[in-house]
Amino acid sequence: MTDTSPARSASAVLRKLVMPIYAPVVLSYIGLGMLVPVLPLYLTDAGISLRLVSVVLASLGLGASLGGLPAGALIGRFGERAVVIAAVIVFGGATALLGVTDVALALAALRIASGAANAAVRLSRQTYITRRVGLGHRGRAMSMIGGSFRMSMFVGPLAGGALVDAVGFSSTFAIAGALSLTGLVPLVLDREELPMLPDAGTPARRVGILRAIATHRRLLASAGVVPMLVMAVREGRLVVIPLIGDELGLSPTAVGALVTVGTAADLLLFPVAGWVMDRFGRLVAMVPAFGLIALGLVLLGVADDTATAVIAGAVIGIGNGMSSGTMLTLGSDLAPPDSPAQFLAGMATIQDGGRVLGPLIVGVVGDALGLGAASIALAAVLVAAVAWLVTVVGETGRRPAAAT
Repeated sequence: MTDTSPARSASAVLRKLVMPIYAPVVLSYIGLGMLVPVLPLYLTDAGISLRLVSVVLASLGLGASLGGLPAGALIGRFGERAVVIAAVIVFGGATALLGVTDVALALAALRIASGAANAAVRLSRQTYITRRVGLGHRGRAMSMIGGSFRMSMFVGPLAGGALVDAVGFSSTFAIAGALSLTGLVPLVLDREELPMLPDAGTPARRVGILRAIATHRRLLASAGVVPMLVMAVREGRLVVIPLIGDELGLSPTAVGALVTVGTAADLLLFPVAGWVMDRFGRLVAMVPAFGLIALGLVLLGVADDTATAVIAGAVIGIGNGMSSGTMLTLGSDLAPPDSPAQFLAGMATIQDGGRVLGPLIVGVVGDALGLGAASIALAAVLVAAVAWLVTVVGETGRRPAAAT
């Protein structure tokens, strides 16, 4: 008798997504992970002020925000595969070039290019799953994207901090760019695409992006608040954790290890996030996870020694792991069948505004009140996101007995 249990079906779906989705994300994002401890230290070592540091780091989010709509239009015109290949090339090249200058304007321009490419990679993979994976398995499929990103963030920061100590900043940036380009390998090797869902609706290329956004503007405006605020906190903590580590007197290798502690907790828990979303609903997964992240940020804000900072990083990592793929799933649940890429591009544009907001919160509040206060401010932003999620957006997932 054929085994058609939901768990077995989910495993089969996830296996078919390894080459087109998870392997490229892991490989291309290792370079991004390496920059988490390296780039803030590089900027401060060059004598750039904390305010300008925050501007350069926020440029990644600005690029992602600006690149979301064009990426959605390109996916509709050329398809997900062509767009992701081009995006990985741009991302790797821009990362490698960071080490050739310490001029803040040039660094910001490279980060804008990286952010636009990052948005295209994420949006193409999210659209691929939305059009090919049913609702009952979508939480697990999306959480695996989050888990793939976390795997890169586990390896990257530790490798980046160690490489800076061993070979210096410029060589570290070049290596990070080269590693990111290895994400092309599984994309080139994989030629088989999963079939579209029966209810996928009109192909995305038949609906213009501006028309799709205008049609769904009210939903985008209300639902987009949550991913924007969540992304602000996620990006802000990637700035505040290494800077607080540096303030505590840690070496670049130790700062990379501090970031990795939280990511290790991420890696252990990201499969739980997808299972909870599919089994019990989206809110049951999101609310406790975001609560833990907020608690960890408060602990980090009052940390005055390495041990407390490590505990805070672990708590943040546990919460972040439990929230793996939640924002991807939220957007996918709400995406209309006739224009998923265009709708998700609109959501991504709003969400990636948080990539700009987060580092700026750290820079402005950190300059005025100190880095500890900046960490607590991020916690307050996340509490506001949870309140909006529960009271305005609500539950977006259904729980069918089986899905394909």
